[in-house]
Amino acid sequence: MFCLSENIEILQYVAALALYDGCFSMRPRRYEVIIADMNREFLEKICHDLKNIGISCGVYSSKRDKAYRLRIYGKDTVQQLSKLAINLLRNPNDVLLAAAIDAEGNIGMYRNQPFRTRIVMKEGEKLNAVREALKKLGINYKEYMHCRKRGQCSYKVIVISGKEENMKIHTQVRFRHPDKQKKLSLLFNSYSKSLNP
Repeated sequence: MFCLSENIEILQYVAALALYDGCFSMRPRRYEVIIADMNREFLEKICHDLKNIGISCGVYSSKRDKAYRLRIYGKDTVQQLSKLAINLLRNPNDVLLAAAIDAEGNIGMYRNQPFRTRIVMKEGEKLNAVREALKKLGINYKEYMHCRKRGQCSYKVIVISGKEENMKIHTQVRFRHPDKQKKLSLLFNSYSKSLNP
């Protein structure tokens, strides 16, 4: 059995990622956590980190779509991750925010803004946790209604605009998704060059 206190950050991250881009299954003989993503490298790195602390997992391609699946199994592990997920919803932190942005966010340029982070999410407990995490970190954001289809406007877009606010989020929050890391690196380099031609 893994030591929770020594490995809390990776376990919190995986629990939060499952909240935003996965599911928990706790049926008899079927205890597992499934996390989906288009980037196999991302899921394999998480699985590698989990195996290093004694957790069983594997990454598989899906026949239904082009996404990959990280499967984490073992009754004790799944129950611990489920408890961590519930606790993170009640006490959101920077790890939950990192997982939410890795799963549901995008980072890029928008018009004259060199930095812009967006998170699109359905109204509810998970979105409330993101709001609370942003407030705890002192990061200002704006929020807009988002309609996926006509008459279906239960989604919200959280937008963090401007260099200063994005510098806060990207220095206080540890992203793990390689696509997000690459985008951040490009934006920071591009912005630095514009200041020092």
